[in-house]
Amino acid sequence: MAPSIKTIAQSLGISVSTVSRALNNHPDINIQTKELVLAKAKELNYTPNAFARGLVHKKSYTVGLMIPDITDPFFADIAREIEKVLFPAGYQVVYGSTARDAEKEKEFIKNAVSRQFDGLILTPDHFDEQLIKLLQTIKIPIVFLRRRGVPQLNIPYIDVDHYKAACKAVQYLIELGHKEIGFLSMPDISFTGQMRKQGYVDTLAKNRLNPLFEEGGRTIEDGREGMRQLLKKHEVTAVFAANDLLGIGALEYLTVHNIRIPKEISVIGFDNIEISALHWIQLTTMDQPRKQMGQQVANLLLQTIQALDKNESLPEQPALIEANLLKRQTCQKLLLEEL
Repeated sequence: MAPSIKTIAQSLGISVSTVSRALNNHPDINIQTKELVLAKAKELNYTPNAFARGLVHKKSYTVGLMIPDITDPFFADIAREIEKVLFPAGYQVVYGSTARDAEKEKEFIKNAVSRQFDGLILTPDHFDEQLIKLLQTIKIPIVFLRRRGVPQLNIPYIDVDHYKAACKAVQYLIELGHKEIGFLSMPDISFTGQMRKQGYVDTLAKNRLNPLFEEGGRTIEDGREGMRQLLKKHEVTAVFAANDLLGIGALEYLTVHNIRIPKEISVIGFDNIEISALHWIQLTTMDQPRKQMGQQVANLLLQTIQALDKNESLPEQPALIEANLLKRQTCQKLLLEEL
């Protein structure tokens, strides 16, 4: 039979209520008693009853993490960092990988509410009227990851400054001497894609250059096809891909067609996913600090939960995270003899 709080109390000759307060780190328990109880609990392999604990504290000690695609290495890396913060604080993370399906997103959120999750970290694909209304009715703490929300929702978020990062990427290509700079975009419905596209457009306009677009999508295959279409329509010396998968697809297309990188065409991506650093890829990219993002979003949610539990002021909204330019092997200065 599994040991209980009563077993610990009897073995130490103290009351059940004292053991309970010690296990729950109650402030009226002295440190010696708490250490004694914790040592005995470990010795007896005591495992607290999560359901009973939840009833006592009116908490489920569960956080929902809703992301578009768990197979996307970008989100997988962030999820790992989120768990590193929440697990030591006593919270289990329940995943919802929605494949950017609006109905799956709403269903995950409704299930989280019905199961009395203590908080949610959400990355909706986009905000339709139904989702906005649903989120307006929810009472549990929410933090957006890589989404800014909409004016109707006063929900904090953790995100990179995508616009500023895109401006930095395009300006780097211009400083290398490139003027014919193509852009492989993400779908127009993507907020991050919109911000990166706007940074590309504005930076070219500032330098009196014309934008050269091609719909890219999100995947390596989209990058291959986007690169093919871009070269059919335009003569470019450089390409800015709205994410690394598009950039890798572009690199593959150029390599297969014997177009030298970066001697003939420079390519820069965005995200710094793990495979972009592989020796035979070495994609120059804008690094989104995933470790920092995961830790910040988890800490912001944890602080919000704790503030509400104690009826204290909510934490302040952090500033946007700045992406860093990682110079690898796919960009170089445009030489005059190559023009």
